[in-house]
Amino acid sequence: MTKKQRPLEQVIYEEAQELARRRNWTVSFTLSVMWSRFKSAGEHKEAEAAFILIQREEERKGKRDPIFTEW
Repeated sequence: MTKKQRPLEQVIYEEAQELARRRNWTVSFTLSVMWSRFKSAGEHKEAEAAFILIQREEERKGKRDPIFTEW
């Protein structure tokens, strides 16, 4: 299966996991860096997918960071 056939979120998450391993970063931090880079590059779909993954990662860890809570 090629990258284009897999869901965008899955591709980004797998890339984040690999980068996190290589750089000794957390997956959450890696996703936030990727989100920032996607946003700066105008890659809106990728930025949105990375943001969703950041939220899921934080929820999985049991954290409710104020940036992710409803007003």
